[in-house]
Amino acid sequence: MKLFIRKKANLIKLSAAALLICVSASHLTAETYFTSKAIGTTSADFLNLPIGARAAAMGGAYTAISEDASGIFWNPAGLVQISKLSAIFMRTAYVADINYQYMAYAHRMSYDSVLAASALVTDIGAITQTDISGNRLGTFTPQDQVITLSYSKAILEFSDKEKDLSMGISIKHIKSKIVSETNSFAGDFGVMTYNFTALPYRLGLMISNFGQGLKFDTESNALPMTLKLGGALNPFKNFLLAVDVVMPKHDKTNFVLGTELNTQPNELTKLSIRGGLNSQLLRDGLSGFSFGLGATLHFFSLDYAFTPMGELGTAHRMSITFDFPFRSPVFERRDRTIFTKMDKIGYLGQ
Repeated sequence: MKLFIRKKANLIKLSAAALLICVSASHLTAETYFTSKAIGTTSADFLNLPIGARAAAMGGAYTAISEDASGIFWNPAGLVQISKLSAIFMRTAYVADINYQYMAYAHRMSYDSVLAASALVTDIGAITQTDISGNRLGTFTPQDQVITLSYSKAILEFSDKEKDLSMGISIKHIKSKIVSETNSFAGDFGVMTYNFTALPYRLGLMISNFGQGLKFDTESNALPMTLKLGGALNPFKNFLLAVDVVMPKHDKTNFVLGTELNTQPNELTKLSIRGGLNSQLLRDGLSGFSFGLGATLHFFSLDYAFTPMGELGTAHRMSITFDFPFRSPVFERRDRTIFTKMDKIGYLGQ
């Protein structure tokens, strides 16, 4: 009886938190945010740069999928599904000679919690600096850095043999330099549920980049806070379909779609082909389509994503992911991660 009362109390707390988020979003909407009128009202757009070639190839429909170290960016609640440790390294050749690098590491602290950290660095290159009259003063090199610390935990009170529920939170330190430099802090919060039904599916909620804006001179510019609702479905083995509804503070609501088709020559080898569609980029005339390939061999995964950007050019992303022990798909595991205690090498009983 006490356990039932405790579950009800926790459920009320979660419902109240969700209601608070919705009320806050409604209030901001009344102030012209979350509409096309809000374009240009936020700063630090580098916080929206896609992380991980697999996710980028799927159009960014990753809120309900993230299950490796890249979950720090996409949904920290998914970090709890890593096997024991996960790391990702990525380099992106973006448009107009812009590039950015990302690395992340996630480590299981207990059978129901994971701690992770990541670093993002952008490089725009040298730009000529002039005064108001057009006289050359030299050059400057804009650069952005984001350091993130994340914690993910399984919510055992709401988990059973038919579903898993997890939550995650991230704290970011943001440093942006144009000519002068500014700093800020932001946070992310996510929830994920894994449903082990006859037709396995996942659901995710993510609110990102809520916090203090960046202030370069006298005026502070808001961060690009975004609310995402995602779903992913495994209609049959080796095929994944995902969709995200994205509500950005600086634009109107849009959606992204992603697919992944796999083939497994053997137990520790997997080859993948992926595709995605981003309706916001499509609406802005930047193609909106993305494609990619991936290969997993034992502990390592090598992924590539190609994203046409219309007149801006193309973006190429390469990422390497290391997962130990071998990361098998969530719905194909013998035992779910958050209910499986581990020994020094892997999982007991496997």
